[in-house]
Amino acid sequence: MQAKKSGQAEALKTPEEAKRDLQSKGITLSEFAKKKGFKYRTVSEVVRGVNKGLYGEGHRVAVALGIK
Repeated sequence: MQAKKSGQAEALKTPEEAKRDLQSKGITLSEFAKKKGFKYRTVSEVVRGVNKGLYGEGHRVAVALGIK
């Protein structure tokens, strides 16, 4: 868990939770990628767990999804 600047802890999501969260909002992975300026392939790989989001665009995607 990472701490917010206010001192409160925020729970991180699993890739599956992030995917379900987008689906519940009616947002496709493609729409999310376009809106945030990411490549669809990278977003898909992060959500599927293929890309662990350790660095680069994968990490930026993971942060945007609340995984990291």
